[in-house]
Amino acid sequence: MQKKSDSSQAAQLLRPVETQRSSAAIYEQVKGLILDGQLKPGDRLPSERSLMDLMGRSRPTIREALRMLERTGFIRIMPGSNGAIVQELTTDEVTQSMEVMLQTNRVTLDELSEYRAHNDVAVAQWAAQRATAEDIAALSETLGRCRVLIEDGELATFVAQDAVFHGQLALAGKNQVSYIISQVMSRLVEPLMLRALERQNAQDGRAMCQRVISMHKAILAAVSAGDSEQAAQAMAEHIEVFGGDLKDYEAFKQ
Repeated sequence: MQKKSDSSQAAQLLRPVETQRSSAAIYEQVKGLILDGQLKPGDRLPSERSLMDLMGRSRPTIREALRMLERTGFIRIMPGSNGAIVQELTTDEVTQSMEVMLQTNRVTLDELSEYRAHNDVAVAQWAAQRATAEDIAALSETLGRCRVLIEDGELATFVAQDAVFHGQLALAGKNQVSYIISQVMSRLVEPLMLRALERQNAQDGRAMCQRVISMHKAILAAVSAGDSEQAAQAMAEHIEVFGGDLKDYEAFKQ
């Protein structure tokens, strides 16, 4: 639950803006205060009228700056309330922006696999070196859930759990950048897996998912043993085999 806060702290931090692109300057000023922790989730910004007085700018300029902050996930504008609320930052906006950029530039499956061969291998190594007992338990639970989904023929749901596994592996590696990147990769890979499943019969689809879970099992075994070299090898094999499965069914083609 977000804490309640008045706008007095924000009012003390904000300064007048003197630039032709004043809405962008206001955006950058407030964003900077949020990123360096001077404004925290739950803090309330001053009202539009107060912001106009504090920053010496018109209402349209203030509103545009606030819309920019809301679009990028830094604040939430509450209709009828006295000031926007600073939000907890998540990876959603980052992953969406990167996903659009990758799709717009028509990234190829070979490029995706080449990148994952380096990024995901490093993630597996870090997880083997840094995973806690809680991390191992979470990964094991997801793997068990995946087995049940395959047995029940719930392959589309299995695809979503595949993304969960990779996200948990990145969290086990204790590197926030790798976790953010893993979310982007999952957003790209999930529809490819679903298309591959749609283009094959149920038996072949189940076999593909079984291959995935078998490789996940090998990765988890290496991580559990703290063997970073074996974890890297298991992940590299996973990326190669999985990329081949997607190519076989031309899943990357729209």
